[in-house]
Amino acid sequence: MPGVRETILRFIESEGHKVDATPIDAEDGVSELLFRTRGQVFSVTTDEQREGSFSLSTAYEIPEWARDRRQNVEVLERVGKEHSGVTFSLAHDGHLFVATLDEETGSAQAFMQVFWLIVARVREAGSRAIEEMVDRTESKHAAEKFINSFMLGER
Repeated sequence: MPGVRETILRFIESEGHKVDATPIDAEDGVSELLFRTRGQVFSVTTDEQREGSFSLSTAYEIPEWARDRRQNVEVLERVGKEHSGVTFSLAHDGHLFVATLDEETGSAQAFMQVFWLIVARVREAGSRAIEEMVDRTESKHAAEKFINSFMLGER
């Protein structure tokens, strides 16, 4: 009988996706499965010793002009509260963030039944976060431009 990693890998491949498997801790049976769907790379972490515990993540690049660390931390905290179970972390000096959902399903078979729902939840939360970061930055720039024009007597 195949292990958890192999079961999930075969499932993702059967759904039409190429999967790259990398052991994270071979001794403990922890692996990372990378696959791409709709142009975005996702990571599934499997653990042979905890067969029903999974973690699914994806990363989002923050546009250079929207990299206000304080503002982005606030956005990630707020969006994290709105999207139950999804956690966010800034990475690479605030150039990107990772959205992660840890899932306790009890078995690989149960995980496969909710797999695409989990992908959708992570994608929705991440998309919402990047949208808010961009909107807040654009609003902030528009307000600054208006204030500067007003102070110069142009309005």
